Amino acid sequence: MQGELEHKGTFNPDEEFLIGKLTVSATRPDAVELVIGYHLLEGKMVDLKKPFAVLEKHSACLDADSMDTDEDTTETHNTTEYKVIGVVRKKCLFKNRPRAIISKPETATRKQRGLPT
Repeated sequence: MQGELEHKGTFNPDEEFLIGKLTVSATRPDAVELVIGYHLLEGKMVDLKKPFAVLEKHSACLDADSMDTDEDTTETHNTTEYKVIGVVRKKCLFKNRPRAIISKPETATRKQRGLPT
């Protein structure tokens, strides 16, 4: 994304944070809509020229017995592995500015307002 999203309140990077709601059109599978707060973005799904992999990093500290000496010393080796957890082949492309979603206020009856009928 290009731009800034502000979060009201405290933000913890370890917790999930809902940005918005992404929906795919049932009639046109390439059309998508993203609603963020009171803003609506309309776009389409396009293929990437070069797909890319999503990697997950795993670091481990291994203890290996030292074979060269007669002493009971151990050496530690840090190893890093990367696992492929997904491949991204498409992206959502939003070309236009977001539109404001304006909802109509609910009409209240006289009983709901507490006024005599």
